[in-house]
Amino acid sequence: MEDQISSQYTYANFLLRGTVEKLLEWNFSEPLTDENEEDFRGLAKEFLDVTDLFFSGSTVHTEWVDRVGDTTIYFLNYANGSPLSEEDAADLYQVLKATRFISIDLRDYTKQSEFYDAMHSEDHEMMEQVKNRLAWKYKN
Repeated sequence: MEDQISSQYTYANFLLRGTVEKLLEWNFSEPLTDENEEDFRGLAKEFLDVTDLFFSGSTVHTEWVDRVGDTTIYFLNYANGSPLSEEDAADLYQVLKATRFISIDLRDYTKQSEFYDAMHSEDHEMMEQVKNRLAWKYKN
């Protein structure tokens, strides 16, 4: 079972990194237009679907789960026609940037048991690494 879950993480990590990179290019201070609304909705759905894959296995990274949950609120507000305030946009970019670096860190775990432990063991080095990534203040 752990091998199957680890395979899911490996695949999801590849998707997560690509989706986050695309979302980081988005200007959330500008309103959606008819031309880009479908693109945004697709990216937001992809991000939420991929993070659901990551977090469906009861991960130990509860702070990361909570911060990704914040993005849902930001995405919904934005999709409903409200450009994000400067403060909300900065917070969203922080979560996305932290997630990008967490995803990069997770690439180091090539053995399936390592990836599983990185997501499920409170004693694993990723526990501290995820906290550090979320606490870091990234430049916009």
